[in-house]
Amino acid sequence: MKLEARISAIIADEKLKAYASVCIDDAFLIKGIKVVDGIHGRFVAMPSRKTRTGEFKDVCFPVKKEVREELEKAVLDAYSKKLEEM
Repeated sequence: MKLEARISAIIADEKLKAYASVCIDDAFLIKGIKVVDGIHGRFVAMPSRKTRTGEFKDVCFPVKKEVREELEKAVLDAYSKKLEEM
């Protein structure tokens, strides 16, 4: 599987660090992925919507653990590269 991650915006926020998009196999694009600094370190949050009860539910997400790990690595690598360029 080919993943191409791009950072679309760097955010100067305490927790939210960037927005990203990932193109999968030049065929499927996921936009609105977030790079977040959490309690246990930096992580990738998939696009989500707020429900009527105030909860956030992911709009799309990897089903397999291995795919999630690949996607996270691609986004975090793109984020690190973008920071180096700045």
